[in-house]
Amino acid sequence: MKLNISKSKNATIYYVSESYRKPNGISTSRNVLRLGTETELREKLGPDADIKEWCKAEIKKLNDAAKAKKPIPIQLTITPDTPYEKDVQRSFNVGYLFLQKFLYGMGIDEIANEIKSRHSFRFDLERIMADLIYARILDPKSKLSTYDFCLKTLLERPNYELHDVYRALDIISEESDFIQSKLYQHSSKQCQRDSSVLFYDCTNYYFEITEESGMRKYGHSKENRPNPIVQMGMFIDRSGIPLAFDIFDGNKNEQLSLRPLEKKIINDYALPNKQIIVCTDAGLASFDNKVFNAKVHLINDGQNQVKTDFITIDPIKKMDKEEQAWALSRGRSLKKDPLKEDENPNIVLSQLERDGWKCEGVPGTFSLDDIDETDPNLYNKIFYKEKYVIKKGGSKSENKGKQLEERIIVSYSIKYKHFMEHKRTCELERAQKLINSKNCKRIDLNTKNDIRRYIKKVSVDKKTGIEANNVRDNYFLDEDVIAQESRFDGFYAVSTTISKDKLPVSEIININRGRWEIEESFMLMKSELKSRPVYLQNDNRIKAHFTTCFMALVLFRILEKKITEKLKKTVPAGQIMNTLRNMNITSIDKYYTGAFTRTAVTDTLHELTDMRFDCELITKGSVDRYVKKSKKI
Repeated sequence: MKLNISKSKNATIYYVSESYRKPNGISTSRNVLRLGTETELREKLGPDADIKEWCKAEIKKLNDAAKAKKPIPIQLTITPDTPYEKDVQRSFNVGYLFLQKFLYGMGIDEIANEIKSRHSFRFDLERIMADLIYARILDPKSKLSTYDFCLKTLLERPNYELHDVYRALDIISEESDFIQSKLYQHSSKQCQRDSSVLFYDCTNYYFEITEESGMRKYGHSKENRPNPIVQMGMFIDRSGIPLAFDIFDGNKNEQLSLRPLEKKIINDYALPNKQIIVCTDAGLASFDNKVFNAKVHLINDGQNQVKTDFITIDPIKKMDKEEQAWALSRGRSLKKDPLKEDENPNIVLSQLERDGWKCEGVPGTFSLDDIDETDPNLYNKIFYKEKYVIKKGGSKSENKGKQLEERIIVSYSIKYKHFMEHKRTCELERAQKLINSKNCKRIDLNTKNDIRRYIKKVSVDKKTGIEANNVRDNYFLDEDVIAQESRFDGFYAVSTTISKDKLPVSEIININRGRWEIEESFMLMKSELKSRPVYLQNDNRIKAHFTTCFMALVLFRILEKKITEKLKKTVPAGQIMNTLRNMNITSIDKYYTGAFTRTAVTDTLHELTDMRFDCELITKGSVDRYVKKSKKI
């Protein structure tokens, strides 16, 4: 800052001025503070004062304060009740700058430059990918709306045209695998990632069309929609951050999607772990997938190797009768059914060991009938039994006739039992309401997965009330089905190739519980990131769309993790996203002011990035520095 003296025939005015650069790049200066007229300063300082030297001393104080980052008073020229200029943007979103800080930390510029070296195009791929990611988090809409959002909302206006966005989608689709692997390598520098356990699951996205086209095929929709779908398989690590994904046809068996994507991760990602546990739900646990994850994989021409094991749900309802009977057996209670004289003690002890239950921290084997389920100290305890079984590949398996030894662990929890009882009570209430509302009208009972499984139909003669065919249909709650399902309350089973000496039961159960992370990620993509509807038809561009959604999810999960670590508490994903979406600044005269509510989350974002937008006034120079800082690692 320097002294500027404005002289006219009526007065001499002393100003503090500063240099700045206009949007067109021309350097100029502007007055930021009025020190006073010569008459005013004479009255203030005295007739003998050196006004010019006093002004220079005041400016030195301001410059020293600026270097020390102390507040500097400024002067604004604002005329009340006067409309501001037409068609001039005055509000800007700066939430994207916090995302930009971490995205560049994840190497988006290096990824774009490496892709550019393999292709011939002129548009700015780095900016296009970055803007697609920001908009997916801040204002998820079509590509046209995304371009419009970036043009009218962000501080940095797009340096590309709309048609460049669509051309970039073809490049992003072609380089999707490369982008994913590089994103993992660079994100490992941003936060610690635990790839010792990988969770895999699939979901699908429906399209509002009636005819199949390309990947969009008719298949089993997770949302029970009668529309063509595409399917997505995704791996996340134990840190809850996505690792890799793939898109495949809507009519394909999702079990076949696991191995190709896992091979890609093992070969291309350079995971630091030489032993990996793959955790899936029962729907993805085919025999061939189990065999694939029960061996050593050679990589890099055999120079390195990775050992994989699996943990997967083993549905008790689908077990064969003998195995199901063992799983649900409560074990013999010697308190209630003591040893008889004609019984062989060795045989009884063998049966107790086979069918009895254990609990970590409690010695011996016991029966579930010996447990006092009203004891609050046992409410969160996990009781378990385990055994080894030999499974064989079926006639349709790629590993037909091959044997695989699995460790089956069945657990019982009082807490889980109460949860299942409560869930069924709610379902029965809904089933009864359905019966009452239908008032003996026809109810479609051909289903296994909803409340209608609890309803049975009885045809009775109107006059006699005796069961008969082709007469009046009455509907009732099926007590036999209710009793049959209640047998499974509190029981849960998993199978694994991990031996007892490597991992205890509690750790295996704890790993399996982590599957909720991938389900939450899918929910986040569908609800907050609005990955559908997809306003694209070409298969390559559909894949590119989901690639940008995946990148946005990885970026957001890392930011979420940083905020959680800083605040030492979990902040809902929706709250973080709404905070970023509402972080706007408004231009006033030659300055900006924060136009959002300051919260613990905004304070944390500012601390993590060393940028501050929650100020009453922000100079343009500061904003320009923040923009540059957001692109530096």
